[in-house]
Amino acid sequence: MNILVVDDNASLARGLATFLRQEGHTAALAASVAEARHQLAQTGFDLIITDLKLPDGEGLEVIRLARAASPAPEVILMTAFGSVESAVEAMKLGALDYLTKPVPPEEFAFRIDRVARLRRLAQRADTLERARDTLLEAAGLASPLAEIVGESPAIVAVKDLIRKAAGFPSTVLLTGETGTGKELAARAVHALSPWADGPFVRVNCASIPDTLFEAELFGHEKGAFTDARERRIGRFEAARGGTLFLDEVGEVPLHLQAKLLRALQDKELVRVGGTVPIKVDTRIVAATNRDLEAMATAGTFRPDLLYRLAVVRIALPPLRERQEDVGLLAEHLLERLRQEFGRPRLRFPPSTLAALQGQAWPGNIRELKNAIERAIVLAEGDEVTIPLTPTGSGRGAGPVSAGGGEGGGEGVLMTTGPVPGLASPAGHGADGLPGSETGVGNRAGPGLNAALDALERRLIQEALTQAGGVKARAAALLRISRPNLVYRMKRHGLLDGPGES
Repeated sequence: MNILVVDDNASLARGLATFLRQEGHTAALAASVAEARHQLAQTGFDLIITDLKLPDGEGLEVIRLARAASPAPEVILMTAFGSVESAVEAMKLGALDYLTKPVPPEEFAFRIDRVARLRRLAQRADTLERARDTLLEAAGLASPLAEIVGESPAIVAVKDLIRKAAGFPSTVLLTGETGTGKELAARAVHALSPWADGPFVRVNCASIPDTLFEAELFGHEKGAFTDARERRIGRFEAARGGTLFLDEVGEVPLHLQAKLLRALQDKELVRVGGTVPIKVDTRIVAATNRDLEAMATAGTFRPDLLYRLAVVRIALPPLRERQEDVGLLAEHLLERLRQEFGRPRLRFPPSTLAALQGQAWPGNIRELKNAIERAIVLAEGDEVTIPLTPTGSGRGAGPVSAGGGEGGGEGVLMTTGPVPGLASPAGHGADGLPGSETGVGNRAGPGLNAALDALERRLIQEALTQAGGVKARAAALLRISRPNLVYRMKRHGLLDGPGES
């Protein structure tokens, strides 16, 4: 490998360079961040070994320079001033390893050999990835990444990281807000990996009681505790030869994190009540929506477990950071729901797709899917519309509608007149601003539900009067279907007789 050593201790740097050459590598030297920047601009490196403290900055800046290079070299940070904070920051920036001086030569040899093996695996995985994509395309089959919908730079970068990480045994940590698709990304890592033929076992770490966590993950022997009537394997063993997905890993209790770390490091476990170590060849993918670095600093998450989990870190962007993907996602979700609900003609009007892209969607993809599904459930026509709140979310927007024209629909009856039963403060209107004639006031009244019922009953009566009692015509005036009108008339006691439908 071509290796750059960045250290202002000239004798140590020369000695390390000599050792690297004896091991069959080529080595270049830099004594500062500026020299490292110049070397990176001139030459491509496979590995950078950098000191933390440098005359014109820190080794963390060298890590940033390495991440920006193309192709990006791996980085090993070494220092005589080890601290949790610097180690966390180094791993967060993408360092592969963190060593505290003095480092024995055999330790250096081991770490560098591991980097060399990882680089060879990366090249092999890249070749296999290209071959697989070619074969899938020729066969008309979709890649597992096709389920991760989007063409924004943020999501393209995520797909690229998944593709690169999948071929390695390294642990992957998926981070991101709730609803950003972390489980989907975990399944893509599994499907693209050499462990794809094995099981994908998901563990929700937040849902396991403290007292059962060890037995759930590692299994137990017969008689290990009161209810242990027979031997039971845990999730680690169930995922043997496949992928174990530790969802919400930030919720693992602190006193159990050491046992999880040991299983990850040693690739072996001991069942509760057992004494014999059991080897497990299991790929680990973890996910969290919490800030594990802040938890490590606060002492609620073990830094060494964080290092082990975050060998490869993939951050899933929220929808607000890739709004250009919302339209594609909405169409993808609608297609899935068309098939699930057996309604192949459902469609979005162009105005709805345009409106969806302008929303913040704080619940991300999950919220978007729920809003679309709710609209489909309430739709009686084929056109699906989703009313949106001014704050930029489909949540809390009241009933969603489908079918009718702009401004109206099946789920809600619209009016521009006063709302019966709701009083307004003096001089304020329905929008809460001065100048309107009606509005929701601060005075006590019958309540929103009662007022809406009264409004709906009045509107139905007015429509029936205008339509001369013809329900189909009244339904058209209200822009709802006739069955919907009959249902609402029955609810308000407006049907002519009990047998009418």
